[in-house]
This record gives sequence, structure tokens and C-alpha cells, in this order.
Amino acid sequence: MAGENPQQNHALILIGLFIINVFWGGSFIANAIALKSMGPIEIAALRFFIAAPLLVIVTLAWKGWSIFRIDLKDLGVLIIMALTGVTLQYVIQVTAQNYTTAINASLLINTSVFFIMFLSAMFLAEKLSVHKVLGAVIGFGGVALLVSGGNLSLDVGLHVIGDAMILFCALLWSVYSIYGKKIAAKYDPLTVLNYLFILGTIGIIPFYLLTPHQNPASLPLDALGAIVFLSIFCSIIAYLIYNVALEKMDASRVALFIYVVPLSTIILAWLILGESMTLLSIIGGIAVCAGMYIAERK
Repeated sequence: MAGENPQQNHALILIGLFIINVFWGGSFIANAIALKSMGPIEIAALRFFIAAPLLVIVTLAWKGWSIFRIDLKDLGVLIIMALTGVTLQYVIQVTAQNYTTAINASLLINTSVFFIMFLSAMFLAEKLSVHKVLGAVIGFGGVALLVSGGNLSLDVGLHVIGDAMILFCALLWSVYSIYGKKIAAKYDPLTVLNYLFILGTIGIIPFYLLTPHQNPASLPLDALGAIVFLSIFCSIIAYLIYNVALEKMDASRVALFIYVVPLSTIILAWLILGESMTLLSIIGGIAVCAGMYIAERK
């Protein structure tokens, strides 16, 4: 488009990625609040039971029915994205939290950066530069300091099953990101997101029906507020910006912003839940920012 400023657009996407990963960091706080009143799969299900139909309504009012037109040969790709980015991602992730520590989960989920980096080099022909690798390693070291408080050893022991599940979630997110990058240029991000949420929600329904759940009307206001936050900010807004970023940027660069998640979780937990913040946490946060800055260099 005439008059477009590519540098300004790039800066806006970077700001958007930072903000949505703050949202995703806040999702752990929202989950902690909601878990006081309901089960983990119930949380995942209600999140998308609200997000999917709301997104359809907004899309129809804004863009009309035409935006839902897709090439049927791409339906398989959209199903894979729905399974890896919604259904299996959240069912496995919330279940894994019953079998591992929060520290292990927070650290291991960030290995998706390395999965995406190497898979994008293999399947998307993205350049695996020294800056990207060095930035990813420094950022991961910062994450390790953030979530472990300086104790950099993983507590494996009885947590091995949960740890393996979290690693699998990181791999699932990398698959979602690679397929999302491949299809991003072909459709409006809203088209992809609607199919992702509809198909992903359909996949969650059997898990919801097979696990204990309650009447949503009986939930306390704080739990309902947490679900609304997860649905609107962590699902609709966050996924939309993430998919736009995949269209405009290398998948490996987009992936690096996941390092903001544990940083924002710790800051929000300090502000909202009154949890402590150590000097090592602050150093870890600085390392995260430094790693992302290095990785963004051309």
C-alpha cells in the first residue's frame, strides 16, 4: 500500500508480540485463580467455548461470510494447526501440571524456541544466523534464572512424565508455528484463526465431557473473570497478533518472544499475588531482554 512504512509496521508487530506474550504470562495467574474453583480441562474448554463463537460473531460483523472461504485442500493443514495449537496443546499442558513442578514446566515450554528455530531452517529455509542462536541461548539462560531462582537444576525424579509432556507441548507449538507460517500468506489471519478455534474447540469437547465439570453460572466472579481474560486477551487477541506476525516475520524470530512469558508471569505474580522477586530474577529478566535484542539483529 502507498505510504506504508515497513519499519513502523515492523515495530508495531514487535510491540504486539511483546504485549501478547505478557498476556500469555498473565494466563498463568488467571489459571491459578480459576483452578481454585474448577479443573484444568474445564478451564481450557470454557476458554475456547467463549472465544470460538465470539470470534465468529465479530468476524461476521466485520468481514462477512466471504472470509470463511478456503481451499478444501488446506483443511488438513488447518486441522493440524487446531490440534497442535489448541486441542492437544492445552489438554496436555494443563494435565502435565499435575505431574511436574511449575519451575520445570516454565523452563521446558521455552524449548519451543529451539524447535521452531531448527524446524524453520529445515522446512522454511529460514537462515539460522549466529545472532539468532546466540540470542536464543542467552535468552534461555535468562529464563532459567527467572523460573529457578538461581537453582539451575531440573527436579526430574517423579516429574519425568510431566516434563516429557511439557516438552511434547513445546514440540506441538513449533509444529503449529511452522504450519502457520506456511499458510499465513494465503489467507486473512482472521480466516485461519476462526478455523483454528472452531476445529480446536470441537477437539476439546470429548475431553470436557469425559472429565468433571460444573454449571458455569455457579462459578465465582474471580474465576469467571479469569476465563474471560483467557478467552479474549490470551486467545482471540493473542492468537490473531501471533498469526499476523508469522505472516510478516521469520517464525524463528516470532518464537523468541515466548521468553517474555516467564518474565511477565513473575512480575505479575509479584504485583497481583504478592510473590517474592529475587535479584537473580531481575538478572534473568535482563538476560531475556538482552537475548531477544541480540537475536533481532540482522
